[in-house]
Amino acid sequence: MQIGIWTSFYIDLSPENVLLHFAELGWRDLEVSAEHGRMATQDATWRERLKDLRKLCEHNEIKLWQMHTPLELDVANPDPKRRENDINIAAKWAEYAHELRLPHLVIHPGGKQRAETDNEKAEMFAINVDSFTRLAQVADRFGVKFCIENMQERIGQDKWRFGARISDLNELIDSVDSDALGICFDSSHANVTKLDMSQAIHECGSRLLATHISDNDGSGDQHKMPFGGNIDWKSVVSALKDIDYAGLFNLEIPGENKAPRPVRDARMNYAREVLRYMLESY
Repeated sequence: MQIGIWTSFYIDLSPENVLLHFAELGWRDLEVSAEHGRMATQDATWRERLKDLRKLCEHNEIKLWQMHTPLELDVANPDPKRRENDINIAAKWAEYAHELRLPHLVIHPGGKQRAETDNEKAEMFAINVDSFTRLAQVADRFGVKFCIENMQERIGQDKWRFGARISDLNELIDSVDSDALGICFDSSHANVTKLDMSQAIHECGSRLLATHISDNDGSGDQHKMPFGGNIDWKSVVSALKDIDYAGLFNLEIPGENKAPRPVRDARMNYAREVLRYMLESY
C-alpha cells in the first residue's frame, strides 16, 4: 500500500497549483477530486490542459492513482433523460482519466432515491446493471476501471440505500461480468452503516482497487482524520493486508480542511506520520 490523499484538501488551489503544493509537502501519490477534475475540464481546452497536467506530474514525480467522478451523478436516476445525461458525463470522465493516464475512476452506485419495496429494490438494481454494463464498455475502450464506492445508510433512520453493503456491489459486478469494474472502500460510509470493517474488506477481496480513508463517530459522514472517531483502525489495516491490497491508502478528510493554509500544511505533515504509523504498526 502507498499512502495518499485526495486533492480537495486544498480546494482553494487550481489543479496545477494543488499538485505542486502537495509535492512540496512530500505527498506525491494522489486522488484527483471531483472538484479539481471539473476545474481542469470546464472549457474547450480541456484536452490540452489535461496533457499539461500529465506532464507536470511526470516532471515532479507525482503519481495520480484515482479520480472521483462528480458527486451529483446518479446513473440509476428514475428519470430516463437525467439518467442518460449522468451516464454520458461518467463516460466523459473515463476519457479524462485516460488523458491523465490514471487507472481508476471512483463512482457512486446509482440510487439517490431510496427504495422501500422489493419491487423498487429490484428495479434499482436492474437499472444499475444496465448503466454499469454501458460504462464498463466505455472503460474498456479508454483503458480505465470504474471503482464503485460503498455508500452509507444510517440503520433505523434511512430507507434502504443500494450500495451501502459490499454484497450489493459484488452482486452488481457479478451481473455485469466485466473486469472494468472494481470497488472503492469508504471507511466512513461503512462505519455509519455499522458494517464489520474486517468482514467488509474481505468481501471486497481482489475487487478492491481504491480506498477513501477517514473517521467518524458513527452518526454521520464527518470525514475526520483516523483516530478522530471510533473506527477500529487495526482491523481495517490488517484486513487490507490480508487481501494483499496494493492500491492507495487514500485520505478523504474534507472535515479537516476548514483552516488557514499554514494550519492545513501542518495537518498534512501530521497526517503523513499518522498513516505511516498505521501501515507500519498494524
